[in-house]
Amino acid sequence: MSQLSGLGSGLAAGFLVRPRMSSPVVRICLVLFAALLCQCGLPSIPQCRRVPSASRVPAPALIAEARGDWVILADGSRAKEWPAARDRYNAAVAKLFDQLRCGHDDWDTRAAAIGTRIAASGDQSLHPAVLDALIPANKVNGRRKINANHLTAGLGVPVVGWTETSPVGQPREKFQLPNGQPSNLTATLDFERGSIPTWHFRKRWRQDEMNVGAANHTLAADWTAPNALFWKMCELDDLLIQNVILPDRFTEETGVYFITPYDPDKIPVVFVHGLVSSPDAFKNLVNELSPEPWFRENYQIWLYNYPTGSPWIYSSMRFREVMRDACAHARSKGHDHKLERMVVVGHSMGGLLARSSITNPGTTFYDAFFNKPLNQLPLGDQERRLVSDGLLYQPLTEPERVVYMAVPHRGSPMANMTVSMWISRLIRIPKTLTVELLDSTMLAVGDAVQGQNPANRMPTSINSLSPQNRATLALDKLPLPEKIEAHSVIGDRGRGDTPDSSDGVVPYWSSHVTPVASEKIIPSNHGVPDHPEAAEDLKRILKLHLRSSTDQ
Repeated sequence: MSQLSGLGSGLAAGFLVRPRMSSPVVRICLVLFAALLCQCGLPSIPQCRRVPSASRVPAPALIAEARGDWVILADGSRAKEWPAARDRYNAAVAKLFDQLRCGHDDWDTRAAAIGTRIAASGDQSLHPAVLDALIPANKVNGRRKINANHLTAGLGVPVVGWTETSPVGQPREKFQLPNGQPSNLTATLDFERGSIPTWHFRKRWRQDEMNVGAANHTLAADWTAPNALFWKMCELDDLLIQNVILPDRFTEETGVYFITPYDPDKIPVVFVHGLVSSPDAFKNLVNELSPEPWFRENYQIWLYNYPTGSPWIYSSMRFREVMRDACAHARSKGHDHKLERMVVVGHSMGGLLARSSITNPGTTFYDAFFNKPLNQLPLGDQERRLVSDGLLYQPLTEPERVVYMAVPHRGSPMANMTVSMWISRLIRIPKTLTVELLDSTMLAVGDAVQGQNPANRMPTSINSLSPQNRATLALDKLPLPEKIEAHSVIGDRGRGDTPDSSDGVVPYWSSHVTPVASEKIIPSNHGVPDHPEAAEDLKRILKLHLRSSTDQ
C-alpha cells in the first residue's frame, strides 16, 4: 500500500462538485487537446565547428588590439578613453572567443593554438571543460517568450554555459534543473605583465566588477540569455497539458530546483506555480529580478514543480514533504539564518499550496472530511499516520513572508463549468490515489467520511478548486498566520471595476484575503506573474523584506 494511500482514501469523495452548463470553455478544451497532440523533439545546443567568417582575423592582431585597450583601461588618468577602448576590447575578444569555441580539439588545445590559455575553475570563474557547451549570449534564441531583454553594458563578452542533466521524468541529483543547468558567464581575456593572455569565464551571478590594473570596471552581462536558453531546452513548459491529464507520469519531477547552488548567506525565494503550468510561469519574474544587484547579493531562487492534475490538498502535502527535505539539505550546508527568512511566492493554485502549508490547520481540515476521531478510524498505523500528515500536520516554519498572485482562496467558479468537469474526468490520478489501489481502505473508511459515498470518483485538481470543495471551504475558515507577512497581487483585466472584478479565472471575492500587508490590483488577466507591474511590486516587497531584517 502506498505511503499516501490513507490520505487519498480518506479524502476521495470530498472534492466532488456538481457541474453547470457552460460553452466558452469548449474553445479552451480544443486548444488543450491540440497542445496535447503536438509533441516536438527537444532542440539541441548549437555547436560551432567552423569559425564564423567575420571572426577569421589573425589571432595575433586581435590579441594586440585587446592588449593595447587593456593598457588604456588600466590607467585611471585615461578614463575619458575608456568607453572607446572597452568597445574595441570587447569586439576583439568576441572574435577571439569564436576562434576559441569553434573546432574539434579540446578547449586548452584551441586556447594554445591562438596564443592564450584558460584559467582553472574557482569561486569566481569556470573552465569550459566542466561544461557541455559554451555559447555567446547573443546567439541564444527563445527570447520571444520573455517580456524584456536585460543587458548590462561593461567589459567582456556575455556567454552562457550549459551543463546537461537528465530529461524530464528521469532521475537526477536532487535540486537539479531538468534537461540542463545554464550558467551566466562573462568571458574576458586578461593581460598580466609577462604572462600569456588568460581567459576567465566569470560567474556573473557572483561577480559584478573586475579590476584591470588599479582600475575597476563593470562586467558586461546578458541577464535574459540563460533564462531563455533554459526554457528553450527544457520540456516542462511543453508538457503542461500532459502534466494535468497524466500527473502520474510526472511525479518524478515533484521537487525543488535550485537555479544556482545553495548559498547559506542568501534568502531563498520559493516560486510555486499553479494549474496547467510549470515553473515557466515565473520566467518573466526571474528575468526582472536577475539583473538587480541587491537581489543577487541577498536572494537565491528555488523553483517548485509538481504535476497539477492531483487535488490541491494532496499537492500541498507533497509540497511540505519536499520543502522539509530541501531545508534539511540547506541546513547541512551551513547556518540557517537566511533560510528562516524564506519568502514564498505562489501563483493561482500554487498559492493554495503555500497558504495551507504555512498555516496550522488544527482540526479544521480533518473535521471537514471525517466525523470520527482519527484513533477510531478502521485504518492501519501507516494509513492513520498519513491521514494525520495530510490533514493534521505541522506547518512549515521557515517562511517569513508570502506573496499571493491571483490565488483562488475561495475557489474558482470555472471549476463548476460542465466542460471543466468533463476535462476533470479525463485526468488519470496517480496510482497512489486511485480506487484500484485504495478500494479496500475506502470501503473501511467510507462510513466515517462526512456524508460521502466511497464509490464516488476520485478527486482532481480541477474539481478541487470548486468554491463548494470541502478543503477550500475549510481553508477559508483558517486565519492567515500572524507571524508571516502576507501580500496579494491581483489582476482585474484592466477594467478597474474592483471589487466586482476578475482576472478571467479568479474573481476578486476569491483572490482578496485579509489581513495582508499590501494588496496590489494590476491590469492583468490570470497570468499575473507575466505583468511588469507584478514584477515591480515583488521587487518592492523583497526590498521591504531586507529592510525588516533583524539579522546582524
